Amino acid sequence: MRVALAVEGTRGDVYPMIALAESLAAAGHHVRVCAPPDFRAPVSERGWEFRPVGRSVREFLTAEAESMTRGALALLRATDRYARDSLAAQFAALPAATEGADCILAAGVQFAARTAAELHGVPFRYVAYCPVLLPSGDYPPLVVPSQSLPGWGNRALWRLMIATWNRVLGRQFNRERAALGLAPVADVHRHILSARPVLAADADLAPRPLDWTLDVEQVPCLHPISGPPLPPKLESFLNAGAPPIYLGFGSMTDARPEATTRALLEAVTSLGRRALISRGWAGLGGGALPEGVFALGSVSHARLFPRVAAVVHHGGAGTTTTAARAGVPQVVVPHVLDQFYWARRVSRLGLGPPPLPRVRLRAKQLAAVLGAVLDNDVVVERARELGERLRDAHARAPDPARIVELPAGS
Repeated sequence: MRVALAVEGTRGDVYPMIALAESLAAAGHHVRVCAPPDFRAPVSERGWEFRPVGRSVREFLTAEAESMTRGALALLRATDRYARDSLAAQFAALPAATEGADCILAAGVQFAARTAAELHGVPFRYVAYCPVLLPSGDYPPLVVPSQSLPGWGNRALWRLMIATWNRVLGRQFNRERAALGLAPVADVHRHILSARPVLAADADLAPRPLDWTLDVEQVPCLHPISGPPLPPKLESFLNAGAPPIYLGFGSMTDARPEATTRALLEAVTSLGRRALISRGWAGLGGGALPEGVFALGSVSHARLFPRVAAVVHHGGAGTTTTAARAGVPQVVVPHVLDQFYWARRVSRLGLGPPPLPRVRLRAKQLAAVLGAVLDNDVVVERARELGERLRDAHARAPDPARIVELPAGS
């Protein structure tokens, strides 16, 4: 089968689909990945077709780095700009990029994939990495930072968000469909999700709500349970002392990476702990670093996290899951979108403290929550126990390649 994977977003959106593509290729399927140009190299080096769709996500996030620390309104404005630009770019490129595919799977901020599948007359399925893409009274829409609202409040916000989406994006969305000779849709959000979406999230970490009205199939998080060996220099650092603290914010950019690096260094050195600082898209860890601190690039988190004392991160689905599978405590510093959901889950499961939002990240606050986590045997034990359950569930899960076994009419 010729499978087209259409994904828009950051590394946290694209790399799970790369993991899925590896399973599909191993099962004998022909894989084509349609993604932002940032990800040509990791796709091409695996020998798969790559079709660039849209603009560089890293360039956009770098230009909008200030929005990460200026509060909800600035983030909403940046999100609106990104959505409008992405919608137009996807409709312009994706129909041709997916031509010849026998089915299309989509993930991330991908608006046009179901329309492309409809145009080509092939099955389609959307893959969500987090429950907050699917309406429920258990949580608000992903654009809402607060995770402690009552059920009626969450449901009201979902109705408001869907109505806003249809009003703000619906006209542009249906104009693009009309240009392809397709009928308009009344509910853009439900259309994008497909008739039978997949939730790719570990059930013990992100349980499915009981009030979902969609027919959702839940499978484990697509991130691998293991990965390539760590670089020799990193191995030497890990073997030279006590387990370090990992600090990194993945694909989140930063308008002042030097100031953020200083805050992270001040926090860990005040605790007398060794540390790993992941450069990420923010470019953290630049300049001279004190003894006992190591700056690293892209490495396998699945290999690294079991060997650290705690993980300080942004709350991406993959990073949260990989840290949970590793059985180590977490401190989540959510920046945007679904990261607030994952931060809340970490706290509610007793794997770490309440969230420390990016807008409030300071050395003193980070040192306080880190110290409390590292000295808390209950948190350490809860993280270890959940890690064992998640790894066992992953070992018993079927091959994710079965996602392409779509029911008729999906």
